[in-house]
Amino acid sequence: MTAEAIKPPLLTLDQVEALSPEEAHDLYGRHYSPGMAKMMAMLGFHRIRPVRSEGMRLHLADGTSVLDFTGGVGVLNHGHNHPRILKARADFAARRGMEVWKFFPSPYQSALCHNLAQIFPADLDVVFLCNSGAEANEGAMKMVEKVAGPRRHKIAYTDISFHGKSHATLSVSGSEAHQRDHFKLLPGCIQVPHGDAATLEKAFRDNRNADGSSQIGAFIVEAIRSEGCITPPEGYFAKVRELCDRYKVALIADEVYTGFGRTGKMFAFMHYGLVPDLVTFSKSFGGGKATLAGYVARRGLFEDAYGSVKHATLHSTTFSGFSEEVIAAIEAIHVLYDERLVENAAEQGAYLLERLNWLKGRHPGIVTDVRGIGCLACVRLENLATRLLAAVPGLGLPTEVVSKITTATVIAEMMARHRVLTFSPPHDVNLLLLTPSLIVGRADIDAYVAALDDVLSLNFAEMVLKFARRLAA
Repeated sequence: MTAEAIKPPLLTLDQVEALSPEEAHDLYGRHYSPGMAKMMAMLGFHRIRPVRSEGMRLHLADGTSVLDFTGGVGVLNHGHNHPRILKARADFAARRGMEVWKFFPSPYQSALCHNLAQIFPADLDVVFLCNSGAEANEGAMKMVEKVAGPRRHKIAYTDISFHGKSHATLSVSGSEAHQRDHFKLLPGCIQVPHGDAATLEKAFRDNRNADGSSQIGAFIVEAIRSEGCITPPEGYFAKVRELCDRYKVALIADEVYTGFGRTGKMFAFMHYGLVPDLVTFSKSFGGGKATLAGYVARRGLFEDAYGSVKHATLHSTTFSGFSEEVIAAIEAIHVLYDERLVENAAEQGAYLLERLNWLKGRHPGIVTDVRGIGCLACVRLENLATRLLAAVPGLGLPTEVVSKITTATVIAEMMARHRVLTFSPPHDVNLLLLTPSLIVGRADIDAYVAALDDVLSLNFAEMVLKFARRLAA
């Protein structure tokens, strides 16, 4: 037997299930992400082992359960393991149907794209499927570049935005400005202030070709910015649509986070009566069971780019919708309508915002702002840790770590004391971002608010110091 034929000491699935939380954390830190492993240990999450998840809850090996108010960071609009989506996938797997349709028209892809065309307005009815939000955004920008041509290659984007971490999407992600200097960015990306139509128009005017046409071919924007729940001023998107039409700029709406009901409308741009030229989506598109993404484009735009046989595969991907994943997405869209999850997001979101405002009144010294729309809300905390720890000599913690201790302390205590999972977004260390599944009910909201109220009522200076000393040890 050759050396190549000797099987290495691979872990079996049975051995994986038998791993302790500590063993899993050790392997995670050694072979997957050392930095993330450290962060999980800082929060005390490395000792927690979820063994089952359903609806709004994670069930742990010790018999307790956790109320999940992260919604899988926007992925789980339908909750954990929705039974209808599980059944749709299981039924397909039992039939042993074909997954990879490359040489025949897939009935599953065809049906999903037909259904998407029904829920998007106007002539947004040709779809490209891929695997992640960054891929969807990059694909949308490439398509516009193909149509606009080399004389209109520039892209406008906003200062508060996140569109992905590929080279192209980093180049148009204003909120990544403090991190993207490590990487080569696309030339011709022009940043404008979010919500400022006048500056956008100036960018269109200032970047012109000799014939007067704008060199900007696309404007990519989030209708509602998820981090901070930032909405634009009244009339902004009506003006943006008019400007894009006048200067022949394609308007790309990024709905990766806010799509499929998150904000109490099927898509966030619908709050403004807007019809974009392209819409990108991902996260909850696969019903929490499929890693699926895509974009939908106006028919004329798509046909100009890829309508010919010669150009049909200029942009493609291997994993453009495996059948079982597509089936999950088809069923997920039906569930949104059948269970009125979009309406529930609007109704429960109003109640959540009411309760968070009550919380703000209870803790004016630390809760500085609350915002929300649908099942997207945020609580802004005064960064007490930076001030408190400045007076403690000898800790030796980096400034960037100290800046995150306020929210980290709250997140850790919410889990330890109340078994409630909450999180802080990557671009704003002073925020708690609340993105519960759209199945959330009043009892869940009351439980979350009661837990946060209790944690904020503790001796915060003592908690912060305890947390910081643990990190410094």
